[in-house]
This record gives sequence, C-alpha cells and structure tokens, in this order.
Amino acid sequence: MAIEPEEPTEEDMNTFFTSLESKLWSSNTIFSREEAKEALAKVEKALNMTPVNFYDSGKLSPLKHAFKILASFDCSSTIGQKNELLAMEESLKELADRAAKALQDKNCLTEKESIKLTITHKLDRNLIRYKEVESEVKQVEKKLAALHVQVEEAQKKREKMLAERKEIFKSSKEMKMELEAVEKQWAEYEVKAKVAEKEENTVLAEWGRMKDFISSIKGKI
Repeated sequence: MAIEPEEPTEEDMNTFFTSLESKLWSSNTIFSREEAKEALAKVEKALNMTPVNFYDSGKLSPLKHAFKILASFDCSSTIGQKNELLAMEESLKELADRAAKALQDKNCLTEKESIKLTITHKLDRNLIRYKEVESEVKQVEKKLAALHVQVEEAQKKREKMLAERKEIFKSSKEMKMELEAVEKQWAEYEVKAKVAEKEENTVLAEWGRMKDFISSIKGKI
C-alpha cells in the first residue's frame, strides 16, 4: 500500500521557494532583450507609483525577477551598475516601508486630532450641562430650604395642637369623673332640693308674715 505524502505546511512551502529563489538568483541565466525591456518597463511602472501606492500594490516580489534580469543583461555591464540594480530592490522596499510608516503616523495624528476634537466637544457640552444642573440644584435647594421652614412651622403647630389635644383630653377626663360623681349622688341632691324648696317656701312665708306685721305696725305709728 502506497504511503500518501504528508500535506506540506506553510513553513515548508516558504522554505522551498526561498531556497529556489536563491538558487535561481545565483544562476547565470541569459535573458533576451525583450525580457530586459519587459523587466525595465515593470521597474519604471513601479517607480511611477508613489512609494505608498507601491507599498499597497504588493508588487515587490515580481520586481525581484525584473531586477535580476536587468542586472544580468548586457546594458548593466559595469560592476557599479549591477550593484546599484541589485541594491535598488532593497531600496524600493525600504523606501516604501518608510513612506507607509510616515503615512500611518500622519493618519494617526489625524485620527487623534479627530478624537481630540470629539472629546473637546463632549467636554464643552458636559461643562454647559454641568452649569445648568448646578443652577437647577441651587433652585431645588432653595425650594427645599423653604419647605424645611414650612415643615418646621408645621411641626411646631402640630406639637402645639397635640399639647392642646392632650390638655383637652385631660380636662375632659376630669370633668367626666366629676360628672359621674355628681350623677352618682343625683338622687340625694334631688331629695335635698325638694327639702330645700319646702324650706325656702316656709322661709318666704314666714318672711312675708314678718313683712306684713311690720307694715301693720307702721300704719299705727
């Protein structure tokens, strides 16, 4: 039974193509004039981009082969030209990275300025609302103070009325006890009243008799 090859990992593939690229780069392959023109056109097209656009285009890898063709072609016959072409690849990458980083930093500042402006506006609104609330709180505190005075006055009035009610209860209880005592002896008082009425009549009769007697004597003197 044949053993199926293991699925290659991303690391395996990267290692393979990096090794292949190095091998192909170091080989002395002869390129045609058409290939050199095509490679030159690719480099010129890349240089006509802005560094940031080049960074975003992802076209650095295809340019490696173009630089290899130009460096190997006869137009770059001097060692200096070949070295410059070989170094230009790294320079493009470095410059593109630096441009992208600079743009990122600028955008970061712009973003922070926007955040700063937003926060400042929110703080301004908060400050205005804080002052409004502070004014409202003072008005409410005045109302509470006035209500507190009214509550104190009402409390004093209540205490006075409670004291009066207590006094009314106390005096009413005493009067009720007095009333009950009077009612308890009411029959006795009635008997005494009848006796007193008879006594009064007797006294008045005797008083009248004495008065008549004096009047009769007065006529004789």
